[in-house]
Amino acid sequence: MEFSLSVSALPGSDPFALWIEPEGMYYEFPAAAKVVLTFRGADAMTAELSHRPDAIVVWRPADTEVWATGDDGDCYQIAGWADNPAPGLDTAGAPTSLPARELIESIFHPRPPESGQDAGK
Repeated sequence: MEFSLSVSALPGSDPFALWIEPEGMYYEFPAAAKVVLTFRGADAMTAELSHRPDAIVVWRPADTEVWATGDDGDCYQIAGWADNPAPGLDTAGAPTSLPARELIESIFHPRPPESGQDAGK
C-alpha cells in the first residue's frame, strides 16, 4: 500500500519543523517550500500526525518506508530502512523496555502544559 502527504509553507510564514519519527529526520519550513512524503508498506495509511507549537511530528507505522520528494523533483528515502530497523517499532528491530513512541515523545516532543496549569511550577 502507498499514500502521499504534501506539506508546504508560504514564504514569510512562522518557522516550524516537520519531524519523521522514529528516525528523527526533519525538514525546516518555510525554508523548504514544499515536500511530498510517500509512505510505502502494509500499514502505510495508519501514519499519524502530532501537532506541536513549532513542529508537526509524523509517526510512521512499523515496517513502512518514507520517501521525500522536494521542489526540485529529487526523491530520497528518509525513514523505514529494512536493513536498519527501528528498535521497538519495526519487526526486525531490537525490543525496547518502553514503546519507541513513548520514549521519543518524552525526550524530543514533550507536550505543552495543559491549559490552566501554571507552567512556572
